[in-house]
Amino acid sequence: MSHPVNDEILENLHEQYEIYAKPSEDNVGIHEYYVIKDKNNELVQHKDKIFFPTKSEAELALFDIVYEQFEELSQWLKYHLLTIRFM
Repeated sequence: MSHPVNDEILENLHEQYEIYAKPSEDNVGIHEYYVIKDKNNELVQHKDKIFFPTKSEAELALFDIVYEQFEELSQWLKYHLLTIRFM
């Protein structure tokens, strides 16, 4: 079950990224692929990929990125809360 604080943290992390459609032309025609950019407008890599062939693949990658950051943040908070507790 989700918790309102966790939901807000996940939402804030998600808001740091955007998915963009980019056109690409080759000898067959014009195709569209998707990229994820961070708040600094930098391309974000996920599992050695920068370009995603579908929007749903980009959305899944973004979900993974946000969830990994959420997990890292929660581990950091647990460590620091325990450190403060035993001081």
